[in-house]
Amino acid sequence: MDVENQKTSYRRAGVKDVETLVECRVRFLNELCDHPDDENAESLKKTLREYFSKAIPSGEFIAWLAEYEGKVVGTGGMVVWELPARYGGLESGKAGYVLNMYTVPEARRKGVCTRLLNELLEEARSMGLKYLHLHASEDGKSIYKKAGFVEPEQTELKLNM
Repeated sequence: MDVENQKTSYRRAGVKDVETLVECRVRFLNELCDHPDDENAESLKKTLREYFSKAIPSGEFIAWLAEYEGKVVGTGGMVVWELPARYGGLESGKAGYVLNMYTVPEARRKGVCTRLLNELLEEARSMGLKYLHLHASEDGKSIYKKAGFVEPEQTELKLNM
């Protein structure tokens, strides 16, 4: 698959792309977590359809797709939300979380993820976002660092409830 050539197109996803985004998100999660595509995946797909159908029109979720010969070969997304303002790049209160960076195995290491990330970064700049964060897989770390992402200064804790 020669996705580096001119046949690869990139576009912002819309509501008509919800099913594609759902399938790519599930494939990403299944690969990341070594999870089988089982009955839990069907429940997850339903919830994702509802989320994307609501969050894309509201601007809370922005996604880009890479297509090669009519087939989606990559996707990248960004959740946008507003927090109370603070120093250090969040004076506007708006922030973004980059996720769903997924490229099909046969199109990896051909610049697809880098281009999708650049499209999302441009979207973030145009929206005035000054702060983005993400969770990086080992495979993706170098791409994000090359784009300017750095290790966090403060440890983030989480609580599963």
